[in-house]
Amino acid sequence: MPGVLLLVVALAGDAYVRPSAPAERTAPGVRTFCPGSGPCAELGGLTAGPTGHRPGRDEPPAPRPGAPFAALQLNLCNSGFASCYAQVNNGRAVAEAYAAIIELRPQVVTLNEVCRDDVVTGLHPAMLRAFPGDPVFWAFQPAADRVVRSRPYRCRNGEPYGIGILGRVDPAARGGVAVFNGLYPQQADGPDELRVWLCVAAADRYHACTTHLTFASAAVAIRQCQHLLRVEIPAMRAAVGSSTPVLVAGDLNLAVGGSPDVRDCVPAGYHHVGNGNVQHVIATSDLSFADARSHPMRHTDHNGWLVSAEL
Repeated sequence: MPGVLLLVVALAGDAYVRPSAPAERTAPGVRTFCPGSGPCAELGGLTAGPTGHRPGRDEPPAPRPGAPFAALQLNLCNSGFASCYAQVNNGRAVAEAYAAIIELRPQVVTLNEVCRDDVVTGLHPAMLRAFPGDPVFWAFQPAADRVVRSRPYRCRNGEPYGIGILGRVDPAARGGVAVFNGLYPQQADGPDELRVWLCVAAADRYHACTTHLTFASAAVAIRQCQHLLRVEIPAMRAAVGSSTPVLVAGDLNLAVGGSPDVRDCVPAGYHHVGNGNVQHVIATSDLSFADARSHPMRHTDHNGWLVSAEL
């Protein structure tokens, strides 16, 4: 079943939520969104700094065509359980990611293998620092526990474990931020978590999605990927009523030339750029790729994947 919409509208003062289903406030400025199955997602931030500007209802949006846009995909291996944590991380990957955000200033950061606190208190402040005065948001979707699907899978430190998105919203944009999330109907057998997806439609500028597909079965991973690109994202675009560019970034556990090939997931009207391994960006063709490069990361087993484009 397609995901459901949670709409946050930026007006003068605080952001507020206009949900299509009841949303629960769990902390000041934080909203919880629960799909039909799987654990709830959270959305926070969306407050401009002291120099931030929120346009009036009748102000025109800022020009979009040709605007530079960069997205950074990071897999931080920060659950505390995976072997890469003891080998290279040991609690240092979040600080390294913080430095990467400050250096590269991507408008969107997609995060895999992170704990909730890594997103909310570890890396959201980096976006605030990178874009002082601009509205920036964080969104977090826990992976699901195999025993009780509505319960979050947890990091070794007890925090919910999953995927996240950080993003900057153009201060002149209108339309708010819409959040979609869900648990894949296709899941592989095995001891690991149940896989999920998360999308944010940021005002009238972009739709950004992330996911971390199963490593246990390439056949299931390609079906998860196709479900996101061919079912959930079209439903999201229809619900939002927007044809703005879509970008999907994540560790897909699929490769170019593999069996199946990650390109079997790319629908008509989209194009793809990968890092030669399992990290990929898939985007609508109206998001024109200008450059893609690896960003060295010493404290995780995946380098960052930075893609620059024009909206």
